[in-house]
Amino acid sequence: MKNIKKISVGLLMGATVLATSCKKQAFVDANIAPNTLYEVNPQDQFLKASIATQNDFEYYYDVYRKLNYWMQYTTPSAGNGANFNLPSAQFNYRYGNFYNNIGNALIDAIKIIESKPADEQPSYAQIKALSEILLAYYAFYTSDINGSIPFSEAFQARYGGTLTPKFDTQEQVFDQVDNMVKAAVASLKSNTSNQVAVGNNDPFFNGNITSWIKTGNALRLKVGLRLMKRNPTKLAAIANEVFAEPDQMSAIGDSWMLKTGPSYANATGNWNPSGFLAGKPVVDFMKSKDDPRLRIFYRPNKDQDYVGSWTSPDDTKIPANAALYQEDSSFSELQHRIFTPNHSYGTAGDGSAFFPMLTYAEYCFIRADLAARGIAGSNAETWYKNGIMASIDLYNQQAKLAKVPEYVEVTAAEKDAYYEEVGVKYDPAKATELIAIQAYLDFYRNPMEAWAWWKRTGFPNTTSVLAWSDLKSNGSTLPLPRRASLSPLPTTSMLFENQAAAFQQMGSDPEYGSGPGDAFGRVWWDKQ
Repeated sequence: MKNIKKISVGLLMGATVLATSCKKQAFVDANIAPNTLYEVNPQDQFLKASIATQNDFEYYYDVYRKLNYWMQYTTPSAGNGANFNLPSAQFNYRYGNFYNNIGNALIDAIKIIESKPADEQPSYAQIKALSEILLAYYAFYTSDINGSIPFSEAFQARYGGTLTPKFDTQEQVFDQVDNMVKAAVASLKSNTSNQVAVGNNDPFFNGNITSWIKTGNALRLKVGLRLMKRNPTKLAAIANEVFAEPDQMSAIGDSWMLKTGPSYANATGNWNPSGFLAGKPVVDFMKSKDDPRLRIFYRPNKDQDYVGSWTSPDDTKIPANAALYQEDSSFSELQHRIFTPNHSYGTAGDGSAFFPMLTYAEYCFIRADLAARGIAGSNAETWYKNGIMASIDLYNQQAKLAKVPEYVEVTAAEKDAYYEEVGVKYDPAKATELIAIQAYLDFYRNPMEAWAWWKRTGFPNTTSVLAWSDLKSNGSTLPLPRRASLSPLPTTSMLFENQAAAFQQMGSDPEYGSGPGDAFGRVWWDKQ
């Protein structure tokens, strides 16, 4: 693992350093002067931000060692420890990634376009719109667990903006995000000719604008879903507006994913998925239902069986269970090449990697959930089944592309049989539970969204069709975090007062918890 230091939030807004030495002043001048970027191509900045959406430190700390444990997808090699539910000091890498990498690059792309001669700007309309969609997504992603964040005034210092951007409330961020995506989609639809091609600087869709329009529409649904408990009327309005659009996701090829070669997620570095055991609740459910994704998610143990590790710390201490942790290969592990396709199984792999951000399966489950709740749309059962089939098809496709050793492709008969299983097949009486459980399984490679759906729906839980373990340590139930734990900036930071005001505003909601550092409190959208 690489050694790093977290960068102070006070340095995350772009040129927010006051300096007295000549060297430091030169740094400030360069970052404030927009002419330093005149020779940079906006499409290069878009590519830079796109690649940065997946962060190896976020995987090392947030995904592998926290979210996968909390969501009971995996455990460490010795089972979960007594305090595994506590977020580490390193948790929440998305925040720094937004302000250090993604936001700056995308604002640069947008501002570079806006600085071009008036007669040239229209030919960059598509690249600008793509940058706005990605910027909106990552602002949403960052606010999702942080609440209030600098957004409307952030990243503007070098373009004459403030060095001390205000913190927008989460409600304001989500509203800005929806408006930004809506406008970007409209721009993509109206600017169809004489465009500078983004081409292979777009690692998501290689410049396919129709795919981006579909993604923008789906992203509005994804963000809108967070309003379910706060403003269901607005959620319904957004959903109905999106449903009226002709361009909708309709196949797994429409999925928004970062697709990379085998060396991007290098198995010898922070991406390394070795040593993580399959979670017992997921394995037991998938085995009992003959879920064909089981062989994609996990590897068989030494006996060529699928055996999950206990997720409750107290269960791992039961003598009979504890003995299994002392034996090599008693439990199933992650299917390594689904995470790092160059992982060696005797020979180095040369397959491709994928990092799902908003798949067609997720789009189907969103539509199913909205319809089942009577919020917007119809045909909940159809969308639910489409989501299951799309999830299986996508994982089957990616297992082949990742070149999982000795992989056996999923058959149509397997898919059909799985759907007919009790606890899988649609039941109107348990619609929202079943939808949430299948979405949870689909989010195996996107546990950040699994966490969000669990907070919003309450599923899985200890009594759902896929029953989670009751997490206990020394007899006491362990709660799961619901947001990032935040720390106050030093009083010397230029953003100290703005952050303090944001903390005060968020803290006025009794559901926020005992203070900024209380990860078991709730951000605005996560209302009880």
